Amino acid sequence: SLLAIAAAAAALASTPALAQPAIVTMQLDSAVTLLTAEGYTPADEAVMGRLAEGAEEEFELDLQRGVHYAIIGFCDGDCTDLDLALSDGDGEEVDSDYATDDYPVLEFDNERTGTFVLSVQMATCSSRQCHYGVRVFRR
Repeated sequence: SLLAIAAAAAALASTPALAQPAIVTMQLDSAVTLLTAEGYTPADEAVMGRLAEGAEEEFELDLQRGVHYAIIGFCDGDCTDLDLALSDGDGEEVDSDYATDDYPVLEFDNERTGTFVLSVQMATCSSRQCHYGVRVFRR
């Protein structure tokens, strides 16, 4: 069901009259509305940025043991493939979404409390840099 929610929010990227950052903001806002209806709550503020094709950015996340998490990403209309990967403190991959789409979703039950590293990878971007946004939810 998270993929259907992500796809619905990603469809907003085809709105031609909006600036690229506004598209990502609107997608993230829609995801909050849709995921809240599914029993999720935002775990923190959204992270937004810009990356060139092939570039990657990493963020640290403090996650709690025993919590079900969903991490969702979106990118603008110039991006057709955004990927997410989450690693634990030992560098072991916990979850990833490398599918060829512009709305990656990670969903998992966390098995330990600690600091994790979220990697955001701009796989395909048709402009100099593409805008992206990522939000963490918990249930």
